[in-house]
Amino acid sequence: MGYTKTDHYDGIIRRHIRSGRASNKTEVVHQALSLLDAVTRNRGPVGSSFANADELEALLLEAGPARPMTAARKARIYGDLKS
Repeated sequence: MGYTKTDHYDGIIRRHIRSGRASNKTEVVHQALSLLDAVTRNRGPVGSSFANADELEALLLEAGPARPMTAARKARIYGDLKS
């Protein structure tokens, strides 16, 4: 299996690792594919509409493996998104 590496996607991967959303490239790809699968199969958390960050966060946390979400880590992640 392969993919075309571009600066755009490499930047996304680096940003997710730097923010603490993922520990490494494999985890970023795993989360992205889990999200894509859930959205295309309409298999997100029960009652989810994928309309807000809380629903997407719940889906990504279910996708695992990931480091535990702490209050400090969540503040750092969402603080980055607001910038």
